[in-house]
Amino acid sequence: MATFLDVGMLGYFNIIFYFLFLFVLLFAIMQAVKFPTGDKNLSAILAFLVAILVVFSGPTREMISVITPTFFVIIFFLFFGILIYRFIGATDADVKSFLGTEAATRTFLLIILGIIILSTLGKTFFSGNSETSENEETDISSGNSNVGTQGEGALVATLTHPKILGLVLILLIGAFAMSLLSRNVK
Repeated sequence: MATFLDVGMLGYFNIIFYFLFLFVLLFAIMQAVKFPTGDKNLSAILAFLVAILVVFSGPTREMISVITPTFFVIIFFLFFGILIYRFIGATDADVKSFLGTEAATRTFLLIILGIIILSTLGKTFFSGNSETSENEETDISSGNSNVGTQGEGALVATLTHPKILGLVLILLIGAFAMSLLSRNVK
């Protein structure tokens, strides 16, 4: 049964999300390390080109789809762990002493990062053939649906399908959220 907030249709836009994620990540890293020579335009062009190359590579796209949720879960738990520690009365100095020195924290995070990357590489490249056929047809109207098969009726039925309406709603909420979050406060 299709629900109004079905996020299954967002799967068709994964390549756009991968591209945006890689572009922003690479651009931010290049700006942080001032590579190449701190020029924003050159950094943006290089980040764009590398993101395009990586997005069109199937194994790297699969690797990103496996590794990204793991990173966000770890960041989520670290953030809320520190937040709970602060709620029980810890100060910034207590949090810094709990995390240890900057070098120790960096080493710990790099070890965790290495474990995640190695496990993802193993899952992506050494777990057997998990590729799906590129020529498979996807049926948007699974089960008993009233989506038409020809002409104007097919267009109207597709545009009013609950999965499509849910996708439009989610994208509109995201657009309004980005607009409101990026607005300058006066």
